[in-house]
Formats: sequence, structure tokens, C-alpha cells
Amino acid sequence: MKRVYYITKKNTNKTIKAVEYLELLEICFIEDSALKQKIKEVDGLLFTSKNAVFALEHFAPKECQNLPCYVIGEGSKKVLESFGGKVEFVASTAYGDLFGKELVEILQKKKVLFIRAKKVASNLVEILRNGGILVSESILYETKILSIPEVDKQRISDDSIFFFSAPSSLKAFLKNYAWRDSYLALCIGKSTAKVAKELLGEKAKILLSPKIDIENSLEFAKELAMENNNE
Repeated sequence: MKRVYYITKKNTNKTIKAVEYLELLEICFIEDSALKQKIKEVDGLLFTSKNAVFALEHFAPKECQNLPCYVIGEGSKKVLESFGGKVEFVASTAYGDLFGKELVEILQKKKVLFIRAKKVASNLVEILRNGGILVSESILYETKILSIPEVDKQRISDDSIFFFSAPSSLKAFLKNYAWRDSYLALCIGKSTAKVAKELLGEKAKILLSPKIDIENSLEFAKELAMENNNE
């Protein structure tokens, strides 16, 4: 029977049934001493992940309630709203570059703050600046890859489906497990799929998720598993 594995961070809420969670990442917050001053100087906040929302809530919990927020993904939207944030715009895709092009149209004459990770895969800031948008940045977290002791590693069967939501999740998997030809990599975003081809090889089975958020992508992965199990 095909299994679905989600490569994720430590202490992830395991809310989706029939999915195996591989906690191979850790989110570490980074303090920005100028954060509150940066927020005072802008007209809106940008988020490309839920982790960025959690990081801002950790350091400045009330700040997201006072400014319009522009996000990628329904997951980020839900988390922001749970903190009392005002979501002004949700990207139509999961791609940071396309998000930037959409924002250029709606952020003219505005200054925004990008709440981000230490490493990002998209050219969002460059696209916005080239479009005439004033953008400042605040690095509030980084994603670290964990090394799992052999005795704690899960036994993974052939023909499994792995869901990768970012390039870091691919790197985390490969640091701890070997890739097999029978595996399928389901990726969110072109950047993640590109890294998958680079790290897994051109012959690897790689699929770009048609969904733009994690929850629906995992449901899609489960559908794939069921289809193959019924063949």
C-alpha cells in the first residue's frame, strides 16, 4: 500500500489523517532589534509562509493587527486571521515570483515590509523593487535541518509519495534518507520542483502539485496514493 510522507518541522500539528509526518526540520527564530521601527514606517506586511507569521507573532504579536497583510497560501491567511490580522490579499499561486508580479499591480505608492526567512527561494524583493515598490525586509527565522539517529528513523516502503513544501525539506530528507527510484516527489512551487530535479536527478518521478497550499496538496497526495493502490 502506498504511503504519503510529509517532510515538516518539529512539533507540527498532525491534523491530516493517513499521512506520515517526518519531522526533519526545526524553525529557529531570529531577533531583529529594528523590527518595530520598520513596521512603523510601512503601509503593509508581506508573508510567503506560515512560519513568517508565527515569527512575527512571537516578536511583535500586536503588529499584524494594525496593518494590511499580503500573503501566499490559505494556511498563512488562516494563521494571520487567528492572530487578529487583516488579510488584504492572498496570492493566486504558490510561486513567490508570480506573487511579486501580482503585488506590483496593487502596491503602487505603498511601502511594505517583507517578513522572511534567512534564506528564500524566490526573487520577490527584486521583482517588487523593479516594479517601483518600496520594500524593506526583516529576517525573523531560519530553517535548520535535523540529523535523525538511525534508531529513530522510520522504515519507508517502496512506492511511497513524499510531499515537499520547500527546497529545505528536500535537503532535510536527503540528509537522513536515501532516495529510491520507486518514490514519487510531490512539490509545491516551481522552485521546489527545480531543486528536486537537481538533487534527485532528471529520471526521478517528480510532480508539481496543482494545489497552492499544504493542506490541499496533502489531500491531493492521498488521492494519488488511493488511485495507485486501486490499480
